[in-house]
Amino acid sequence: MKFHVRLKQLRLDHNLTQSELANILGLKPTAISNYESKRNEPSFEKLIMLSNYFKVSCDYLLGVAGSHLPVKEEILDKDTIELFDIYQQLNPKQIKDLKKYAEYLLYRQKASV
Repeated sequence: MKFHVRLKQLRLDHNLTQSELANILGLKPTAISNYESKRNEPSFEKLIMLSNYFKVSCDYLLGVAGSHLPVKEEILDKDTIELFDIYQQLNPKQIKDLKKYAEYLLYRQKASV
């Protein structure tokens, strides 16, 4: 997925208009519109601002990574990344069920020690 699509998706997920997002970040009102329509690309500084605001990695915004997971000075193994990608595809009820199951597995693990 390309930057302009990811940006629009994140903005809509946060129920923001283009103008609202621009105001929050201190950008010109047309900046977000220009990014989403591919007329302009953000500078590194603005890309980092967007990344920080949405709490995603720059790699995610740029379409390099498929995961929302922000990584800050931490290397994640392949299994963790795969599990997180699956988690992101779940609906809220399935997430709740997954958490309960994970807690159950931890309980069993502790009980067997």
